[in-house]
Amino acid sequence: MFADKSYLLLLILIPLLTLFFYIAFKKRKESLNMLVTDVNLLSLSEVNLNAYKVKNVLFLFGLFFILFALARPQYGIKNHTVVKESSEIVLALDVSKSMLAQDFQPSRLEKAKSIIVDVVRANPGEKMGVIVFSGDAMWQCPMTYDLQALKIFLEDVETGVLPNGGTQIGDAIILACKALNGRVSKSKVMLLVSDGEDHDSKIDDAISIAKKNKLRVICVAIGTKEGSPIPVLDEAGKLKDYIKDSSGQVVVSKVNFGLLQRVSEETGGKFFDASNKSISYDLIKMVKALDKDNSEIDQINNKIDRFQIFVLLGLICFIVAFVYPVRRKR
Repeated sequence: MFADKSYLLLLILIPLLTLFFYIAFKKRKESLNMLVTDVNLLSLSEVNLNAYKVKNVLFLFGLFFILFALARPQYGIKNHTVVKESSEIVLALDVSKSMLAQDFQPSRLEKAKSIIVDVVRANPGEKMGVIVFSGDAMWQCPMTYDLQALKIFLEDVETGVLPNGGTQIGDAIILACKALNGRVSKSKVMLLVSDGEDHDSKIDDAISIAKKNKLRVICVAIGTKEGSPIPVLDEAGKLKDYIKDSSGQVVVSKVNFGLLQRVSEETGGKFFDASNKSISYDLIKMVKALDKDNSEIDQINNKIDRFQIFVLLGLICFIVAFVYPVRRKR
């Protein structure tokens, strides 16, 4: 078994160099024979031509061993336990229709997803999960260390994934508390990204439950005070119309800073405004500064590298080839 088999392709150099050394030696011998016979060469010179053969063979063996070592031969299994430090972070994403508003380009939802992806990408060692919510809440991806899979789940999030309309932030907080209930952790955090348009939510109960479970909620408000109409798109993603109220007036969705600030303050979290250009940097910095738990991971089996002996053999061959004498003793 080799960890990097590509280096084995370089072994083709061995027969090529063997041929080169053979031709070079043969030409040298023929040139000498034009000047002096083998018998006279022995009496006139102390040079031992056969020594060059030995030096070339040693060089070729040394090269073989070094190339073999570069391919990293492996044999046997080594078991060890990995202990890593991480926080438990629930990523809660608002998928209500108001997140289609375009006061952030291309939409509030896409901006929210990009912010969360930045945080996930910058914190590969954390344990994270994704909750999506509108009129109710559900897990899009359970708590996991596999953040590559989590990003795939996150990219597939769209509005309309939940049957009930509206926005109930409290349901998302309560759902996260149920999943983290009973876990002893230094840092249980929810990163909640929403425009804050909460409809008939049990927000007071949710805040109380979050405080009881020591879940801190970091709120990111996405939207503007001026607001934006909510587009209605066709199957091709093109604009058909805007959502209107019962009187036929276009609905303008505005961000609810007050509610999100309240949730973050009362749960011991922090509030961020997504219009801030440094939003991703600030969130990444905060997540990295969270207290970490020592989470013991199952034993990992690694193959044992055995290249060291081949490096040693290669060096020995090169050293002997370098010091091997080419002159005969008298």
